[in-house]
Amino acid sequence: MSDTKLYLGIEVGDASLKVALVDSVERRVLKTAILETETSPMADIYAFETVLQGWMEFAQVGKVEAISVCIPAFRSIVRQVFVPPEAAKNLDDYIKWYVSLISNADADAYVIDYQILSGNATLGLTVMLIAVRQEWVGNLRKGFRNKKLAPKAMDVDVLSIMNLMDFADDLNELECVVKADYAGVTMMWVTKDNLQALRCVSTLALVNKSREDAYQILADGIAEQIELAHEQNAAIVTKHIHLCGDMASDLMFVETLRAKLPGCQLALLDSFSNLRLPVDAEDSAAVLNCTAAIGAALNVMEGV
Repeated sequence: MSDTKLYLGIEVGDASLKVALVDSVERRVLKTAILETETSPMADIYAFETVLQGWMEFAQVGKVEAISVCIPAFRSIVRQVFVPPEAAKNLDDYIKWYVSLISNADADAYVIDYQILSGNATLGLTVMLIAVRQEWVGNLRKGFRNKKLAPKAMDVDVLSIMNLMDFADDLNELECVVKADYAGVTMMWVTKDNLQALRCVSTLALVNKSREDAYQILADGIAEQIELAHEQNAAIVTKHIHLCGDMASDLMFVETLRAKLPGCQLALLDSFSNLRLPVDAEDSAAVLNCTAAIGAALNVMEGV
């Protein structure tokens, strides 16, 4: 046990924390849980810290090497952006201008990162853009009283899930992951180290609908986005779809979605070839909800 190294990943929701504790030596997820915070954890760091510390004491979590957080794509800006040749030489300025354009806010209100995926200055560049509100980043960096609980890294759920797929399953070909949360559905087409496409389906239209009707509407929206992604890029096609998120634990939703995707193999994202999951029912109950949190923990593990 002296060689055990624990890493904690947290997905920060609107009023909850999804947590995953990972042992890097055994390559095992030890615990997963969903912690209600009542207020927004990104704005109320005191509530974030109090709830997290209370859970760690209750779950008897020992020394943690590092904590990493991720936030949902719905609470950040994650876009593939084409930068025209005339703007490629001033890429930083163009990206800042683009963020201010789509957010209707000053670019300085966001922490911006990007990665060039393809192209060149002559033909134009395809860039993966990620932007998170500066206020939230500042809160995470400076708001914790207990500095041992302060996150060492911050990412978005899309990249955390990519990290999980690559680490735990040796991602070698195009895969589609549908993260179906009550706050919104994020769909990503990923290959190793590359996000090929990203689409979202809003859940706002489901308000006041019956569970059955809501799932039918949502499944239709997901199927439509899969078709649109393929129409826009013929290379974005795969029969393998992995499902995770809040609704992945509801058999009615899973079967409704499966019926809408007859040509696809829909599988729950709850087993991995290179990562063991909790055996205890209480610790494993939230695995499907906490896939992004698991990926966030892997993000700060040595060698990941």
